[in-house]
Amino acid sequence: MLEGVKADERDAFQIWVNLKILEALHEKMLALNLIAQAGGADPYHRVFGVSSVNETKAMLEEKIHLLQKLAFNTAGQEKIIDQIGSDFLEKAQDTSFLVNVIKEVAELFTLSKILFFFDEAAHTFIPSQQNIFFEIFKLLHGEKVACKAAVYPTVTNYGRNFEVGQDAIVLPVVRFDPGESGRRENRQHFRSILEKRLPKTSGQRKKIFAKGAELDLCIDLSNGNPRALLHILNSALAGNGSLSERSVGLAVQNYVDQALIPYHQSLSKRLPKYASHIRVGLDLLRSYIIPEIRTKNNRKTKSDYQSAFFTVQRDMSPNLKLSFDILSYSGMVSLLGTVKIAGGTGPRYLVNLALMATEKAFDTSKTADAIARLSLTDYREFSSSDSQIQLFLNSLLLPAETCSACSAPLPQNAKFCSECGNKITSTSIVSSLLEESVNELSISDRLKERVRPKFPTVGSVVQAKRDELMAISYIKDVRSRIIKNAADEFISG
Repeated sequence: MLEGVKADERDAFQIWVNLKILEALHEKMLALNLIAQAGGADPYHRVFGVSSVNETKAMLEEKIHLLQKLAFNTAGQEKIIDQIGSDFLEKAQDTSFLVNVIKEVAELFTLSKILFFFDEAAHTFIPSQQNIFFEIFKLLHGEKVACKAAVYPTVTNYGRNFEVGQDAIVLPVVRFDPGESGRRENRQHFRSILEKRLPKTSGQRKKIFAKGAELDLCIDLSNGNPRALLHILNSALAGNGSLSERSVGLAVQNYVDQALIPYHQSLSKRLPKYASHIRVGLDLLRSYIIPEIRTKNNRKTKSDYQSAFFTVQRDMSPNLKLSFDILSYSGMVSLLGTVKIAGGTGPRYLVNLALMATEKAFDTSKTADAIARLSLTDYREFSSSDSQIQLFLNSLLLPAETCSACSAPLPQNAKFCSECGNKITSTSIVSSLLEESVNELSISDRLKERVRPKFPTVGSVVQAKRDELMAISYIKDVRSRIIKNAADEFISG
């Protein structure tokens, strides 16, 4: 959103990140009652010269809002910058100053550790912004402050000044352990999440926990993703329904069709550089790899094992590895270690179990039974020179874009059409996301209906102040925050 935007010759993106960090810390201090909502000492008082907690909260929200307005107002930027204030911009841009403020907070409240968790935003900024982000990460991390960021192979750009292994350690995260003990632990963990989210007097809670086997199946098919579990449960219980084998099956199909696959496909907008790999990877998975695993599962063997795994030789083409990396990024597959295969070793991938179920890739319609028979040692092995895989990879060479004037194929990053000479106008990633309908936000349908008449696009929600959202009937402090957070999350990925 702040791609290439300057605030008084300073990088607006860097200032925005620093302010979001300060805002998040302030919100957490409020939530933990370290500072009082009404009155009480505010540790930011010395820094920003405001006298109360509420004034600090409102001031940070306003400054962030004004920074975001710079991205939408090419004319009138001087007025916006004056509203932010040059003294404030100078402080907010200085990451060392930010670090000192956070250290002061730790000392004031005798905190042994402050942890910052950065979700998907860490890798959906454009490369130049990722460089800035990881420089801030590097300066912030240390002593009483620890930083954790979600990163992915291929997609994350650390920049020249950030050394993986030295400035931070990569901790692999396995979404789902398909083994018996792993599934048992996963079920306990997800049950604890539901117990915290569902009030003890909730009718939904009784419906869910009364159906232990069906709940286990929902958890297994969520593939280690809490959001997937909530999506499946909400869908299965829609319309005053109950958990049953049939309702779970329909809910899983709904999740795959409306969330899992669309999310992978939507990456083309966020990662246009890899649009062909995103398309080809999904086609390869659904048209060749899963059918091959299905064939393997339907063969009668003494072991009676089922598989949801495949492996490819380590010397696979870089384009194939990139496609698999992006499939892992979207949750379509998960990387589960390395195995020994013919000709050496290869990475082992688990196909998302919800996708396996909806593609009918097991030898039985009783999905719970098939999952119980999964074996990590049973996988479909593909050669790095597999002729069928090569057919899919060849399509990567086909141009993904065409000229708007003459429809001629355009090579990647073309500035002019080689056929008609038409100038190619490129649209920034964030600009296209801002033009998306408010329907794309992860909020309830009822909230979308209330917001849409006044704020029809994601961009209009981003530009809106929370006071403007709260002017809509039935939208007050909590719901306005949910809507603004959903818009920010949509932009950051």
